[in-house]
Amino acid sequence: MLPQAILRPCSSRFAASVLCESHAFRPFSTSLSRKEQKAAQPQTAATDSIVLSAPVTYISESHDPWFNLSYEDWLLRNTPHNQPVLFLYRNFPCVVIGRNQNPWKETTPHKLREAGIPLVRRRSGGGTVFHDMGNTNFSIILPRLLFTRSHGAEVVSKAIRERLGIKECTVNERNDVIIKDGEKELKMSSAYKIIQHRAYHHGTMLISSSLSELGKSLKSSSPNMETKSILSHRSPVTTLNHYLPSTTQKAIHHDDFVHAVTSEFSKIYANQSDKKMETREVNSDWIKEPKVWKGVEELKSWEWQYGQTPEFTNSLEGELSFGSISASLSARHAVITALTLHLTPTLHETTESTSEKQSFLDSLALSLVGHRYESLDGAEGALGHAWEEEKWRELGNEIIGWLRKVM
Repeated sequence: MLPQAILRPCSSRFAASVLCESHAFRPFSTSLSRKEQKAAQPQTAATDSIVLSAPVTYISESHDPWFNLSYEDWLLRNTPHNQPVLFLYRNFPCVVIGRNQNPWKETTPHKLREAGIPLVRRRSGGGTVFHDMGNTNFSIILPRLLFTRSHGAEVVSKAIRERLGIKECTVNERNDVIIKDGEKELKMSSAYKIIQHRAYHHGTMLISSSLSELGKSLKSSSPNMETKSILSHRSPVTTLNHYLPSTTQKAIHHDDFVHAVTSEFSKIYANQSDKKMETREVNSDWIKEPKVWKGVEELKSWEWQYGQTPEFTNSLEGELSFGSISASLSARHAVITALTLHLTPTLHETTESTSEKQSFLDSLALSLVGHRYESLDGAEGALGHAWEEEKWRELGNEIIGWLRKVM
């Protein structure tokens, strides 16, 4: 049984809009016969043998990315195995990376922090995406034996074509929802997760997102980084409102997309006589389920956000007050495992002075092994009696400050 707090029917403005007729879009259609409904569902070896229960749509009122991603994972693991589930939500501006990605290869975390944009690592695979309030996220959860990588994308693309009137919307060979513009494909991102009995396809739908903010947020400043992580498949992106049909001047909003996708989902999985779809509003203030909040805590932790990063190496170069410096390092779980610092002295530097500074760099590099990449938490401090003078402390602080800036 699901906790009563999350069974509350929709009452929010946008959630309620999916239950009533809009002047622009058709209401739910349940006119498909049982045979037509089965044909519209994923076609696998188990299609004819699985009996589905009534579908449910959950629409989140929260814009907290950690809550929404944790709640999505909870739905995947705790809703009935044979129940089709649709989850729709929006997040405040953030960058979301895949489970097996490197945050420094996909973006520049310290610049995101300066801009007040959170970095969030989700539990599914796939690439890096930018969320804002002009983007709606969808998740279609089905029995694992019914799961195909194309079905979720087909449901969403059909809703956009037939209910929002954007005929250029289709699905490519990578099962991404795309806008076909001549020879160009403009992508909406998607990812998948499969567990024992359930699986989901989730994705982003850029309705009116800021593409300039998206571009700035997904720019990495680590061109020399080599990583074992999964790299994003970079593709041109667009928004639905760039492709409004000529017959309408009304911009598409979140409510319109929710109505369109929920209508299409209902058409495929609900039956007027015995499988009427429920629509449930999700409000984080109502959710008391401990697993959801434990999930939020885990997603926010350094160990998940950064420590999940696969092994990587990086090479850095810079000009400091005492000469040119280069760094070569390796890291595992975002903790430095090896580091070398090399000094190219200024033109008039003596051999003795250069040798002494290089010895200091060697000691400093050794002291930084075991520290977290980029933050270098607790890195400042004495390196032994040989380096207690003020000049060495200042030099060490300059180098650590430079590393934090360029990592």
